[in-house]
Amino acid sequence: MKISRKGGQVFLAGVIDENADFSQLLQEQAPLSIDFSKVERINSIGIRSWMMFMTRWGDKPLNYHECPVIIADQLAVTPALRGIKKRAAIIMSAYLSFDCSKCRHQEDILVTYDQVQPQLKPGVSDPKCPACGSTMSLINEDQFSIFEPRS
Repeated sequence: MKISRKGGQVFLAGVIDENADFSQLLQEQAPLSIDFSKVERINSIGIRSWMMFMTRWGDKPLNYHECPVIIADQLAVTPALRGIKKRAAIIMSAYLSFDCSKCRHQEDILVTYDQVQPQLKPGVSDPKCPACGSTMSLINEDQFSIFEPRS
């Protein structure tokens, strides 16, 4: 995994696995803004490394941007990736998988925090399938839970 910075944002790229080292992020000022758009994969040991970082980061605020589906899925099933004692991280944007029931076309669509708040339900108008024009549905409804505000 590579970590780079541009302006006030941190960019992660590559694979989050047993070689992932988030310790350098502990020197960053809060709120920490992390872009996940270039993350290709994550494995269980990478999840453990991320959780260890979150334990050390504590309750300081974070903002997650452009989380690919693989990260959104992990955030939905492992809430500790948003904070150990409370949700320190706000998911500002994530790609969620949508499916067309008519032609079975699937597409990952960027959804933002502002589109789903404050109602905690899909505030995103049902996207139209680029292949046939029918309405697409979210494949995994649990993914919307990642947009819940900090507690």
